[in-house]
Amino acid sequence: MKKVILILLSFMFFGFGNAQQQFDTVAYKSTYKNLFEKTAFGDSLTTENKIAGLSRAWAEAKYNFANFDLVPQVNWDSIYHAYIPRVLATKNKEEYYKVLVEFYKPLNDGHTLIVAPRELWDEMYATLPIKTKLLDGKVVITRLKSTEEVYKLLQPRTVIHKINGQPVKQYTERHIAPSINSSTPHDLNARLYSFFFTRGKLSEPVILELETPEGKLFTHSFPRKKMDQLLPATNDYSYKKLDESTSLLTINTFMQPDVIKLYDSIFKAPHPKNLIIDLRENGGGNGNNGFELIGYLTSEPFPMSKQIMRRYKPVQRAWGGEPDVLEIGEYDWMPYQKNIFTGRVIVLAGPDTYSAAEDFLSSFKHIKRGTIIGQTTGGSTGQPLTFPLPFGGLGVVCAKRDVQPDWTEFVGVGIHPDVEVQPTLSAFIAGIDETLETALNILKQ
Repeated sequence: MKKVILILLSFMFFGFGNAQQQFDTVAYKSTYKNLFEKTAFGDSLTTENKIAGLSRAWAEAKYNFANFDLVPQVNWDSIYHAYIPRVLATKNKEEYYKVLVEFYKPLNDGHTLIVAPRELWDEMYATLPIKTKLLDGKVVITRLKSTEEVYKLLQPRTVIHKINGQPVKQYTERHIAPSINSSTPHDLNARLYSFFFTRGKLSEPVILELETPEGKLFTHSFPRKKMDQLLPATNDYSYKKLDESTSLLTINTFMQPDVIKLYDSIFKAPHPKNLIIDLRENGGGNGNNGFELIGYLTSEPFPMSKQIMRRYKPVQRAWGGEPDVLEIGEYDWMPYQKNIFTGRVIVLAGPDTYSAAEDFLSSFKHIKRGTIIGQTTGGSTGQPLTFPLPFGGLGVVCAKRDVQPDWTEFVGVGIHPDVEVQPTLSAFIAGIDETLETALNILKQ
């Protein structure tokens, strides 16, 4: 009997013969990778799915959000607990997603948000085809993005006084602001009054009280249009001569790689004496497309934003240590172009200047290559992490913090211009671009 017990003990501690399994690093990493890629949501609005979606959104932010230090008042676990009865009380998918959208608002981050499933876009994201701006406390149309006859009254320089019988600010604060994520107060204003304040159901028209540039008041009803993409489309980019000595390069997005071809064509041609770069409506994209442009303005290596990244080590919690290790990424961009522009440079910026466009300004400001004119930028950049939610929805969490090369914060603050210009409603209605005029006057000095 003793011999049998010894044999069994040897099997327990040493395995069967020489067949003991070795640790498999590939399988171990694959297991944890699959934990983040697999989803377990069903198609029905069950109690289980409601809780699962809220819990996924909570957990992804808890372990990946890069900017909790900017919202020290937030107790994320308490907010999660408070939202459990709210999601359980929802009666349909639209109500459910409106609650999830509001769940992320306390994080105060423009790169951290909840996106409803496409099946709900006609219920939540339909809008009028206009671009607007808040000037002197009033909302004015800056661009009509449709040639359809039904929208012909929505001409630029027309002021919007009321929406569905309510003053614009009252309407947006009540109906739109709860669904908009932003990083700064001026970022919130830009989002509310630039793109999103006519959002709503496709089936419900928008009744606007309008004032023409000539002062005529009238009320008219307009149908909303479908949204076919998450963010409003832009006019991309353009280049034109303003006079014999100055050219204007307008870049409304760094998303399109074809912008590099435009750079090549501009800087291979005879250079103007002065260059104005307009980024006032640039919402971001690929930061490298911005750095490529700086590479035409200097031949010297220049630093990009410092990247602050969290690395979570759970064993440190077991040991009583600090589970978050910070990694600092510091990189220089190495220009490689032969045709370097050596003339004067001015960049126009404002609250709609965002994300990768702010990364561009961060480096541009650091190398002191030119002057930034306009208003403080939106104050939001980083690396969005996306994850699935029930019924085809999407969660987005900012997983990386950026600061300027000299460690100056701009996330949650914005990048301040060298010369501030606050545009006025009267000048805009008169057809005067005060920011651009300021730039031209500086170039004459």
